[in-house]
Parts: sequence; structure tokens; C-alpha cells
Amino acid sequence: MTHRLRSWFLRGALEALERQYGAPALALLTEKVPRRLLPHASLDRLRASAALDTILLDDGEELLLFIDALLGEGTGRVLEAIGQELAGRALHQGGVAKFGDLHGTVARLQAFLDHPFVDTPTLFELKRTDRGFLLTVGVVARPRATRVLRHLAIGAVSAAERAAREGGGMKLSSELMADRATLSVQYRRAELALRTGSEPPPTSVRRPTHALRPPSLSQEVERILASHKPSGPQVPRLSPVPGSYRHSQPSIERSSEVQPVASRSVPAERSSEVQPVAPRSAPAERTSDVRPVAPRTPPDSSRATAVTGELKRSKG
Repeated sequence: MTHRLRSWFLRGALEALERQYGAPALALLTEKVPRRLLPHASLDRLRASAALDTILLDDGEELLLFIDALLGEGTGRVLEAIGQELAGRALHQGGVAKFGDLHGTVARLQAFLDHPFVDTPTLFELKRTDRGFLLTVGVVARPRATRVLRHLAIGAVSAAERAAREGGGMKLSSELMADRATLSVQYRRAELALRTGSEPPPTSVRRPTHALRPPSLSQEVERILASHKPSGPQVPRLSPVPGSYRHSQPSIERSSEVQPVASRSVPAERSSEVQPVAPRSAPAERTSDVRPVAPRTPPDSSRATAVTGELKRSKG
């Protein structure tokens, strides 16, 4: 089986190259290209070809890689620019772009990437991921053709992102291994969602507004009851001990509730506050206040006799 490439695809690549780099780029190409590839590098000859004309895939992939090495130093940026322009034209003319859906728009580019190859099995697998999607493309058993298809697919995904206009942008990376190329696309909005609270968001990012649902009646009642509850810690009530066990000691010692009693320390002597007591002196004798007492005289016997006689008369 002979693997071939459609002539109209190569014609579109040279026309895109002329629009981006000008006519001097095509003149330089015809001057530097190997002689056996010169007929395929002539834009006039390709424009005169029929819609179903094809060339050998070996010649086509070699010519495209030579163009990239001549004008882009082999980095792939020239082929990516060609793929972006051709895919953009296909999306706008066919109206297959899905606004706001990059994944769906890329899925509709499968025909754009597969149709240029004739009698050549190709690979196109699209798989969603948590942050974006993975696109795997390739030409079976053709590593060099897969290298060309990788750069064309990168440009096509960039064109799909512009056509879909999905907000936030994307981060695109690719990896080539033998006859398979994997493109990893991550949405910028997924990185913003995973941003930690400590990292401030950029000023250009607008936070989406979300409608807040009013609380229900039961939630309001629970909130009011919770606000009237005492905020202090609740002391658990101890259940009364039954009479038969009231005088028995508990078998489990609660070491956490028993607090050791600290021993009282002997108060220090306050030498500064204790005042010495002066010894009491004997009271002085008051000689000036003491007056001599006159001796008592014996009672008069005659007066006593008179009082006795009066008592006898009053009785008689």
C-alpha cells in the first residue's frame, strides 16, 4: 500500500506561508529546496492540479519539515502557524465551531486532520480530564509524518480556542513518542478554582457572583433557639446514689477529679511588725490624795437607853 498526501492540502500550506511570510519566502524556498522536491514546491503547479491529485507521503512530509527548518529553525512554529490558519478557515467556513465549548470544537477537527492523508491509517483520540482534555494524534508506523501532524494539531487547537471563545484561556503542552503525539490542554479557569485561600487572585480575574438562597423557616427557628442558649459550659448533674450503696465507697477512683491538698506553709515571722512590749512599772503612791481616817468612838450608852425606853412605851 502506497501512502499519499493530497495536493490541495500542500497548496493550502504554501498559500498560508505566502500570506504570513510574503513572496520572498516562497522564492527562498524554491532556491533552497532539493531538486527532486522542486515540483511540489511550485505554487503555480499546485494551483493547476485537480482536487483529487495526490503526491507521495514521503515527499510531502519531507517538504513540510524542510520548510519548517528553513524558516523556523526546526522548532515547529512555522507548521503550527500554518495549521492554525488552515483550521481557522475550516471552522469559520463550515460553521462547526461550538461557542463556549473548546472540547466539542476540537472534536469536530478530526476530519481536518485526517482527510489530507490517503490510504494511510491515522489516529485521533480525544479524552476529557479533570482540568481539560487530552488529544492523541498520529500516523500509524510513520514517525516523521506524526511529527508534522503534531505541529499541525497544535495550531488547530489554538484556532479552535479562538473560535470557541471559552473564557479563561488554556495551557497547551505536547509530547511526541514514536508514531503518537499527545496534546495536553488545561483550562485556566481550573487553575483558578484550585488556587489556595492564601494566594490572592489576580486583579484581572472577576469572581463570578452566585445567588444566595434565603434560609428556610426551620433553619431560622433553630438559629433563634441556639442564640438564646447559655454560652457558659454546662455542669453535668450527678445522679443520686441509691440508699443501699450510699455508705459504700466507689470501686473506681476518679483520679482526675481529686485534687491534692497543698500543705500549709508556716507563715514567716514579720519582724518589722512585732513591737516589743515594755514592762509594766508599779503604780506610784499618791500620798497627797490619802487622808487619815479618824478612829471610831464607842456609841453613847445613854442614847441607847433612851431609844430602848421609847420602843417600850410605843408597844405598851
